[in-house]
Amino acid sequence: MRIDSRSKSPRLDRRTARPAARGRATPFGRLPRVLLVLLALPVALARPVVAVSIHPYASLVEQIVGSDATVVQVLPSGASPHTFDPTPSQVTAIAGSALVIMNGGVDEWMRKVAVSAAPKASLFVVTERLSFTPIQGTEAGVAANPHVWLDPSLMVRLVPQLVGALTAVDPADAATFRANGAALVTSLQTLDGELSAELAPLEGVAFVPFHDAWPYFARHFGLDLVVSIEPAPGREPSPRYVADAIAKIRASGARAVFDEAQLSPRPAEVVAQAAGVRLATLDPVGRSDQTYQQLMRADVAIVKAALTP
Repeated sequence: MRIDSRSKSPRLDRRTARPAARGRATPFGRLPRVLLVLLALPVALARPVVAVSIHPYASLVEQIVGSDATVVQVLPSGASPHTFDPTPSQVTAIAGSALVIMNGGVDEWMRKVAVSAAPKASLFVVTERLSFTPIQGTEAGVAANPHVWLDPSLMVRLVPQLVGALTAVDPADAATFRANGAALVTSLQTLDGELSAELAPLEGVAFVPFHDAWPYFARHFGLDLVVSIEPAPGREPSPRYVADAIAKIRASGARAVFDEAQLSPRPAEVVAQAAGVRLATLDPVGRSDQTYQQLMRADVAIVKAALTP
């Protein structure tokens, strides 16, 4: 079950507390359905709360826990993790969490939220747990580019570690987590094969994303990342940087540039017009009504359509 951080209170999952239509026999006789619901409520609310910073990981965690934990996603749909500043109500929403999951780098605000609202929670930082070959980052204070979730092969490696972290806070549901985790690994492996086949004809083609969210995506799928339009998230490029970017785009023969759903499209519009190329929109974090797999399929479809001659 997912609770959006903007919700005022959790909703009882119907699969957790489902009273019998006419009451249920007990050593004390038949209990009315209202009393049965009240008796089941503490069980439902006793499920561990897992707080997750951004949607891609919230989706993966949901697919592992099913109805055995409550997942709270802190970053609202449509917001950028780079510019996000949690409100007091969003901080309060994760109070009592048993586990806090964050990416690292793009969502450092989550560390502060965890310390403030869930000081006893276990903290799982993806970029500190995941084994991967880092790419140089462009953000101040961040040595390695942190946008690892846009490479599905890295998420295949991550799932067993998520299962382990979830099992540590909820050992009673370990068997469910392991089974769901194995199914998720298979799903992600299938996804990776499918997307790789989709983009194989574009190997080596020039790729110009909005900001540096996409180097792991480009490396994995064989795209040539020529330049990012924005040198750092949330910081408008200087006229000189824009001129250099346009020159690189023209020299590379790039067919399109990409803006992002969470950030202002204006710099990308200026560059696309000046370079005489298409403009398309990618989404690095997705919406709450998408699974991780749907997000990646949507982005790959956009890239393929924009870069195919």
